[in-house]
Amino acid sequence: MKKTLLLILAFGLVCCTPQRQETQSVTVTTDDYADRKMTLVPMGNNEGATEMTPANGTYSATVATSTTGFYNIVSIKGHSQSIVPHYIPVTQSEEASHLTFGERGTLSLDGSKDNQALAAYTTAYAKNSRALWTLQKGQAEAARPILEAFITQADSIIKAYRCSKPVKEYMKIWAYINAYDGYGSLQRIVGMPAEEIPFSRAELLPDPHTILDSPLAALFPNTPHIVYAAIPNKNNLDSALLYVEQHYTDTILLKKVKDNIAGRYVTRYNYSVDFEKGLERLEKATEQYGLDPQHAVNFAKHRATVPGQPFPDGIVLQDRHGNVVDFSTFRGKYVYIDLWASWCVPCLREVPVLQQLEKTLKNKNVTFLSISIDATQEPWIKKMDEKHMHGNQLWNPGNTLGKALNVKGIPFFAIYDPDGKLYMHGAPRPSQGPGLVELLEGLK
Repeated sequence: MKKTLLLILAFGLVCCTPQRQETQSVTVTTDDYADRKMTLVPMGNNEGATEMTPANGTYSATVATSTTGFYNIVSIKGHSQSIVPHYIPVTQSEEASHLTFGERGTLSLDGSKDNQALAAYTTAYAKNSRALWTLQKGQAEAARPILEAFITQADSIIKAYRCSKPVKEYMKIWAYINAYDGYGSLQRIVGMPAEEIPFSRAELLPDPHTILDSPLAALFPNTPHIVYAAIPNKNNLDSALLYVEQHYTDTILLKKVKDNIAGRYVTRYNYSVDFEKGLERLEKATEQYGLDPQHAVNFAKHRATVPGQPFPDGIVLQDRHGNVVDFSTFRGKYVYIDLWASWCVPCLREVPVLQQLEKTLKNKNVTFLSISIDATQEPWIKKMDEKHMHGNQLWNPGNTLGKALNVKGIPFFAIYDPDGKLYMHGAPRPSQGPGLVELLEGLK
């Protein structure tokens, strides 16, 4: 009898447990609907925005249920855009709300208590941001109560609307990031150097791990940057990874932060020094800290930046007629490469100096090669014709050469030797004058 009763109770619990919805329908009505577009964006999903279908002030959309229960409602009218976070428990089937748009970013919403709270903080955020960005030069001290208001107003709204735990957590993270970013903009707003700001970010905000150790923190794009900035020894790969594992427990956030750390390691490493040791260090860290193996693959691709390495494989170079030109055709001479683009103003300043250098250089053992990384051929060809650019002019679709050479900015210059191997990564610019001429004349 007891077994039967237990089975009945267990069956009842299973049947009564709310099931996660596969899709979520959202309906928003508004009185200000003329020429207004709305889209619904699930947070935490890979799917993009879905345009909400309008019908006389009623907007509706059905999307895959957000993994977090959070969505963004994006509203655009003319040049004005509003983004309102929206929360629907994953077990709930539908949400209907009425959204009122006021002046200067004010919003009100007739819906669940959670969504009323999110709309209220959206308005508070807009007001505080305006107050911050209208400060006068030198008014750094006046910024402190504004930055503090992001936090205190979020707390007041949470209490007033008795928010559910997910919304409470989301809003605390949101307010923290607003205050953090606001402090980061303070130097520019008040025109003062960091050392003259009368209060520090640490005085204003607690350590990030006390607020951001949550899967909801990963919904904010700049969270990994905030976590990274607080790491004491961030330039040491192992120390940085160990620190975040000791201070953060959420697996979703940890993955994003560790990807950020490993990605910075790959892009900032000095590949001309101890390449093999750097790769070995990353491979060990990948195994120890569960990093994405692709980081080590990306590191290995930068082997081409090490002097003595051959010109990277798989690089497509085309002339203005679309013909593929193999880099091996330049074998037998040193090749001075200029990586540039038609939209790059500093690149264009180098063009006349480079063209003159090519005409006057006496060393016939050196040839010049300009390679464009423009997204398409047309602007490259147009700029070449405008500048009357002569000599070897090629185009690299997709900037694959720049990526292989870990180029962080253009114009970028490199020299390859007669055997097609890298001689110098980051060679002097033409505008640097006699030093480059002396270097090139000495290549035998």
